[in-house]
Amino acid sequence: MKQKTSLIRFVMAISLIFVSGFTVKGFSSAAVVNSSAHVELNTSHSYNPDKMHEYDFEDANTQGGDDNVVKEPPHGWQTFGFLQIRAHFSCNAFDYVLFKPPSMKEWQMILDAYNKEVDSSYKFDDIVPPTQGYFSFEEISGSLGAPPFYAKSSNMGIRRGLFASRDMRKGEVVHDGTDSDVVFPDAMAYRRFVFALPRKAACDITEWTWAQRLEQNGPMKIMLAINISAMLNTGLTPEEVNVLPETSTSQLYYATRDIKRGEEILTDSTFRDWTNFAATDLGLQGRW
Repeated sequence: MKQKTSLIRFVMAISLIFVSGFTVKGFSSAAVVNSSAHVELNTSHSYNPDKMHEYDFEDANTQGGDDNVVKEPPHGWQTFGFLQIRAHFSCNAFDYVLFKPPSMKEWQMILDAYNKEVDSSYKFDDIVPPTQGYFSFEEISGSLGAPPFYAKSSNMGIRRGLFASRDMRKGEVVHDGTDSDVVFPDAMAYRRFVFALPRKAACDITEWTWAQRLEQNGPMKIMLAINISAMLNTGLTPEEVNVLPETSTSQLYYATRDIKRGEEILTDSTFRDWTNFAATDLGLQGRW
């Protein structure tokens, strides 16, 4: 599968060069960070408010400029739990009705913070931008390129979500997290990353972060996708759910029934449950 994907990436990149003059800078490495490579626990923080002048927020989703400013981390940030982080940024007070999926500039800001605080080697896909997802290949349908969904505000703007870009059959791979998810090596890396972001982006990240075991009886990992797949929502009822992984440790989401073009893609809340943070070294300290 990985060899086939690498070959397909190469062939598609060469095609783009001849068809549209696309410049290939080299393909990104695996998105999952190898935690064994992070031995020393770094509790420092590279707070740099001057970095924000590099980003143009003319297309940002919030009107308040203060929400797009990086501020110095609070006292004791090194021990903050997941809910304490959300409380510090007053995330529950945000009016998410006004939010749209992040622009490329906003994704770039998030990536820059991730590169600086967690893993400098992780890059966006050279073929598919984060505003469209990630490069994928699905053997059942033979689809090549971006995954079969797009992001937009859903339910009359109440929340952002993923929607099917074409009809999909039951059993088809809808989302492959092995191509796009990142795994934080430890809770300190996650804290450094979140506190390197302005309020709006930090709240977005906490909305999109989840905890998952990647192997049976393995440790609970802190997970994130730095692309639109992060906006996978959960269904309110079992009938609404249309994608599920085969097991709780899988990052492959399959269609549980036929999905029509334009239908929102929804999974079960079990796989995006914040209470799972209690089993990580981040913890669930704080209040809902």
